[in-house]
Amino acid sequence: MKIQIQRLAPLALLLWCCQVNLQASVRVYGEASSTGPLVQVQVFADISGPAIVSQTFRLSYIPSLLRVASATLNESTWYFHDGKKLLPQVRPDATTAGQVLFVGGHLDARTAQVGIGGNRILLGSVSFARRTQDTPRFELAIGHLGLFASFVTTNATILEAEPGVVTFQAVAPDADDTDLDGLTDAWEKKYFGNLQAAFYSDDADRDGANNLSEEAMGSDPTDRRSNLRVSIVPGLEEITLQWPSVEGRTYAIEGGSSLNALKDLKRGIRATPPLNQSSFSRVQLSNTSYFRIRVETPD
Repeated sequence: MKIQIQRLAPLALLLWCCQVNLQASVRVYGEASSTGPLVQVQVFADISGPAIVSQTFRLSYIPSLLRVASATLNESTWYFHDGKKLLPQVRPDATTAGQVLFVGGHLDARTAQVGIGGNRILLGSVSFARRTQDTPRFELAIGHLGLFASFVTTNATILEAEPGVVTFQAVAPDADDTDLDGLTDAWEKKYFGNLQAAFYSDDADRDGANNLSEEAMGSDPTDRRSNLRVSIVPGLEEITLQWPSVEGRTYAIEGGSSLNALKDLKRGIRATPPLNQSSFSRVQLSNTSYFRIRVETPD
C-alpha cells in the first residue's frame, strides 16, 4: 500500500499543476501619450485561460490638471449583437470629475460561445485636455467592485471573486516623453537641460514657432534664426521653393490663392540636408500666391 501511494503522488502533483496553469487571469494596464495640448490614455488587458465576456474598469485622474475631452469604449471588441443587428452599448461615464467609468460586454448571438482572450486587448481610451503644465498621473481600478460581476468568463465564472486573478497595474507614460508634454525627453534635455524648463507651447526664442513645432521641424528652439522658412526663387518658366531641411524629416508643400485656401501641391518629399528644393512650372502655379512647407508626421 505504501508503494502504491508513492507511485500515485507524482501523478496527483502533475494534475494539480495543470489545474493551476489552466486558471484564468486578467492583467489590466494603461499607456499614456501626449500630442502637447492633449493627453491620451489607452487601457489594455492581457487575458489568459478561459475567454471573458464582460469587463469594467475605472480610470482616475486629477481634475484640477485635466478635463475629459472624449472617452470611447473599444466597440470593435466589446459589443452586443442579437444575430441581426448591433445593440446599444453603455457609453463611458465621465460625469463624475476625477474618474471615467467603463463597462464593456461581448455577446454575439452568431457566435454565442466565443469570448475575448489574448494579449494587449484594447478595453477603452480617454483623451484629456490640459488645464495646467503639470505632469498628469492616472490610476486604474475595477469599475463596480461588489455591485455586480465585472470580469466574467464564457462559463459564467466571476474572476474577481478569487484574489489575485484580476490585477490592475499602473498607467505607464510614453518612454520617450515621461512628463507627457508632447516633447521627447532627449530633445528637452539637449536644448533646455531638464524636463522642467520647457513646455510644448513655449516659444523661448520668440520666433513664432513653439517648442512642439521646433522639435517637429528639427530646429533649435533657442535660436530665432533656426526655423522652417521658405524662399522663393523665380525663373522664366519655373518657380523654385527652397527651405532648410533636417535628416529624418519628410515634407509637404502647400499652396493657394490665400492663406485660408491652401492645398497640398506635393507630398512625401524626403529631406536632403541642409537644403531642400522643389520646382513647379508657372502654369501649375497660375492661381497660387501663398506657400507653406509642412513637416509630415509618420503614418
